[in-house]
Amino acid sequence: MRSWSHLAGLGMVHELPDEMALAMFNAMIVEFRRLYPKLSEKVVKELWKRCEFVRFKKDAVIVNHGEVCTHVLFAATGLVRLILKRERKEQTCWFMAEGDVVISVKSFYTQEPSEGRLVVMEDMDCIALHNDDLQFIYDKYIEFNVVGRLMTEKYHVLWDERITLLSDSAVGRCKMLFKESPKFINRVSDAMLASYLGVNKSTLSRSKGLIFRNKLMSVISIFKLFG
Repeated sequence: MRSWSHLAGLGMVHELPDEMALAMFNAMIVEFRRLYPKLSEKVVKELWKRCEFVRFKKDAVIVNHGEVCTHVLFAATGLVRLILKRERKEQTCWFMAEGDVVISVKSFYTQEPSEGRLVVMEDMDCIALHNDDLQFIYDKYIEFNVVGRLMTEKYHVLWDERITLLSDSAVGRCKMLFKESPKFINRVSDAMLASYLGVNKSTLSRSKGLIFRNKLMSVISIFKLFG
């Protein structure tokens, strides 16, 4: 394995078999061609040659504080948490699950030490592309820059939604989270969700209770209407 030899030595990462790798790769190309239908076979072959296909075990630290994020990962399965240190406390800043790009953004683009940690919460199968390989493909194939731009735009929108989320009330944050990010709601602890939302656990619990009661009242109202 070219990358993460320290994790491989601990049994926390290993290469995936070719059959799984090909299925994951084809799914990634379908997504790229959804963004940019004109993506050529030359780019596809170049990506296949340069990608790694790996499984990170639960609790693996893909990038630690002070390390450089050298790869962009395309998650096929699993869940990852981005953690920052704030006043000696750890704060959950982002969750990344299947279908997401897993990255410590500033570190990857600047190739400087990361302020955050990327920690695997569920075993993750993913496609890994080294920064050097990505830059090579960008330089050699102008068309792939379009894919990169469109993906960057997508995550800029998600980041804007994150800012909007944090500017809302505690109940409003919970409502938006349940609506916009349901794929990890039941997969992380309340403590992590509270950290992500910027509220304490008791506030999160009260907000979840209020949301549940409102949904229940809506269901009861519907039954009364047709009863």
